[in-house]
This record gives sequence, C-alpha cells and structure tokens, in this order.
Amino acid sequence: MRRSVLLTVVTAGVALAAGGCGGTASGSASPATNSSSATGGQATSAAPPTAKFDPCAVLPADGLSKLGISGPPKIDPDTHVCTWQAYASFIVNTHVNTYALGQRPDNGFSPTVTPMTVGSHKAELWRSDSGGACAVNIALGTGTFSVDVSAADSKGMETACTSAKELATAAEPKLPTT
Repeated sequence: MRRSVLLTVVTAGVALAAGGCGGTASGSASPATNSSSATGGQATSAAPPTAKFDPCAVLPADGLSKLGISGPPKIDPDTHVCTWQAYASFIVNTHVNTYALGQRPDNGFSPTVTPMTVGSHKAELWRSDSGGACAVNIALGTGTFSVDVSAADSKGMETACTSAKELATAAEPKLPTT
C-alpha cells in the first residue's frame, strides 16, 4: 500500500513539474485576471531569465529539512527540474517555466488557483487536492519560477501548501531580476 501511495505522489509531482517544461507554442500569453483562466492557456517561448540562475540553489536546507528532506536534488537533464524527495512523505520540485503567470497547464489536476504576492513578485498558489500537490508560481519576466510540493496523502496537503509558500518566500530574494 505504501509503495502505491509513493508511486502516486511521484507521478503527480513529475506531472506537475513537467507541465510547463519543454516545447513552445505560438501565440501570446497574458497574466490571468481571475483564477478560472489560470488553468488553460498557451505557453510562451520565453528563454530562461539568465543563464547563471540555478533553480536548484535557491531553497534553504532548513526549509527542506522540515519536510524530512536532506541532500542534493536530482536534476533532470532535459527539463532542468530539480527534485528533492523524502521517502513516502513529500516531494519538492523547483523549475523555471516558459509560460506566463496564470497560464500554467492544469494537466487534468483541476487546481484551485489563488493570486498572491511573494516578496516583490506577483504569484499564485496552485492547489490540487486530486493531484496531491501545491505549487507557488512566481512571475519571472515572461515566464515563471515554480516551487511544487507533493504530499503522499491527503493528510499532508496543508503541510504541502504551507511549505510551498514558505519555500517560495525563501527563494524569492535569490530570483534574478528582469
């Protein structure tokens, strides 16, 4: 049973992280004006804000340790998604996305999207109880920076959402300026 829960969480975390990675789409994107428009839309063809920015180096070790996570992340060489995992409890991903704030694909997770501010950046909290994950997407130039936290079960959702907000707040001062 525990193995199937972990597999579900890993799958949800990878799907959330990969939702904005790879490929580009034509057209233009604009920030969402309400939460209902945040789940559909097209990705922009933004380049990373700076070649020197490392999305794997912005989360504090103490914030990760609160989730039972220690050690370096695994980095996907194709998508550049950084993943930290605590056995059978939480998965954390950080990544830079090509889509604008309010344009994150929902990949069937039917999230509740809540506008917020993180430091000096516009952001949104993206919560999917069915997907078992919370994410904070922070506007970064024409793209976004995301901190995703996936929980192994529904009991961990509040911790996942609180942690996503805390980790995003800690990362925000380290984000590149555009």
